[in-house]
Amino acid sequence: MKINERRIVLLISIIFPVYIFFIFHISGPFLGKIHMGEITEKNLLSAIHYDRTNATYHYLTGRFYYYSSERRDVIRALGHYKEALRLSPLQGGCWLDLAKAYQTAGRMKEAGYSIERAVSLMPQNPAVMWEAGVFYLVNGEKERAIQSFKTFLLIRPERQWDVYDLVWQIPIDSQYVLKNLLPGSYDYYKKYLLYLISTDRINEAKDLWKTMKVFNIEDEVVLKYTDYLISRRHYKDARNLWLDFAARRFHYEKKEGSSLLWNGGFEYDVLNGGFDWRVRETEGVDLFLDRDIHISGNRSLGVTFDGMHNLDIAIASQVVIVTPGSKYLLRGRIKTESLTTTNGLFLSVEGHGCKGFYKKSEVLTGTNFWREVSLEFKVPPECSAVTVKIRRERSHKLDNKISGNAWIDALSLIQG
Repeated sequence: MKINERRIVLLISIIFPVYIFFIFHISGPFLGKIHMGEITEKNLLSAIHYDRTNATYHYLTGRFYYYSSERRDVIRALGHYKEALRLSPLQGGCWLDLAKAYQTAGRMKEAGYSIERAVSLMPQNPAVMWEAGVFYLVNGEKERAIQSFKTFLLIRPERQWDVYDLVWQIPIDSQYVLKNLLPGSYDYYKKYLLYLISTDRINEAKDLWKTMKVFNIEDEVVLKYTDYLISRRHYKDARNLWLDFAARRFHYEKKEGSSLLWNGGFEYDVLNGGFDWRVRETEGVDLFLDRDIHISGNRSLGVTFDGMHNLDIAIASQVVIVTPGSKYLLRGRIKTESLTTTNGLFLSVEGHGCKGFYKKSEVLTGTNFWREVSLEFKVPPECSAVTVKIRRERSHKLDNKISGNAWIDALSLIQG
């Protein structure tokens, strides 16, 4: 009996350590998962206690210490990140977070190495390329920053403006951006142009436009850029751009002594931009191009007022480049039908970018059969452009809600 007891004791003494070893290593990951539950410091440390070889637990603990608002500890975060990478060195996201922690700790050399590891592991990850670009930018490594942002643009083209905003926070040559940051496809050039316009970088926009001539540019982009040049009073550049556009789009060729107004007979569709008419539709007004009623060509601009509103409106307007100090004659034909109130339609001219200059023609009301309306004026010395308008002013009389129809055609502006 004693011999059997001794054998049993010996067997237990051999088997029990083996049993404990297997229980710990097999159940450790399971117990770790049980202790994770809610992401708290206690649960994270408990999970690591039961499963020290789990790189994910160390990584999550590192993130907890780095991002926690109450328990932030960058040094402890670094320790857990490094342990996670020792256990699993191919975690690109962990290398990226390690780089951020090193940056916060002021250890820029280690941060740079960690960024490089993250990039090498995840070269097509937009978050990695963005952080790399920011890191290099902050540390004055312009070339590496631009290359990282270029890769980011290729991955996330919808985030172009974020990149441009960031890049333009540092002194940088516009030509360098064109050659090194922008990918070669047209979409990037177009959106970069729109960015430059929106942030009012006129010289950079001009440089970019020169390089865009190799592309087939949509009308709306040409009009947007022309409008921008006009708004910044770069009239010469705007005019050259418009003439090129008109020749390509409408086979137009400017003739000596011809009217300075574009599309004065409304033969072309109104583009609402550039040096074409800008029409304004509002409640109570219906604007249309009429092929049935016109005095010249094939169309006129028609307008119908519903009689429910007292309107102050420029039905159509157009910017025209003029010579300062010169005399001009504006003429047009207007047909009206039962146009009510004393405030009907008229033509006006006012300075574009120069205050104080305003002239208006006679006002037409009632019914008129293609009445000629004209206006002579002299451009002030400080004006290089004027705006021609077809107008109706608000009435201050009791009977002020305008109704009826009108047609406008054969408008011209001649220097003389």
